[in-house]
Amino acid sequence: MRDVVRVFSAGSLRYAMPEIAAAFEEETGIAVSLELGPAGLLRERIEAGEPFDLFASANMAHPERLVSLGLAREATCFARNRLAIIARADLGLTAETIADVLSKPWIRIGTSTPGDDPSGDYAFAMFDLLDAGHPGLGKGFKARALQLVGGRHSPPGRSATELIADGTVDLFLSYASNARLHESDPRFSVTQLPAYLSPDIAYGMALGRASWPAAPTRQMSQLS
Repeated sequence: MRDVVRVFSAGSLRYAMPEIAAAFEEETGIAVSLELGPAGLLRERIEAGEPFDLFASANMAHPERLVSLGLAREATCFARNRLAIIARADLGLTAETIADVLSKPWIRIGTSTPGDDPSGDYAFAMFDLLDAGHPGLGKGFKARALQLVGGRHSPPGRSATELIADGTVDLFLSYASNARLHESDPRFSVTQLPAYLSPDIAYGMALGRASWPAAPTRQMSQLS
């Protein structure tokens, strides 16, 4: 039996996964090595040969790819999320004015990095959904979007709220689970996206193929 469970986890789970790992350690006596980061980059490390026992991604595509390559067991959806917009409070952003506010040429739009981080992919999917009612609008937003976090070349440690507070951007497309943590901060407004602008956000996990035999696999499932 392994004495350490190696977990690669999407960074958006940074508030939940450490508590889950701690509970697993307390119940089983097995240590958890937890690494948080952009799911796309974590997937690349696994493909390059880094060993893992559990991969928790902010999308289904990354664990499904590992399964298709024979590097992981069946991919399973374990959680869902939504997108929200964190903005400067003085913008007066609402669900009804999203297209109008984002259309202002002086508005600096922040996103995570598509490809490296699913959050960026979802932000760009939201721009595509905008195109349905406003042809060409989403394409323009993609061109203007500042991809500032979650990328292989992104400066470490910059959060959406820090980027807004220091004037780098005026608003940032974020997971609703993280955005809600800033609802009480008077500097920011948090706007949930209406259903017609909300991409389907499904979190997927997969076990490493060589990680656990049958009995410990049942214990490991507690991390979900």
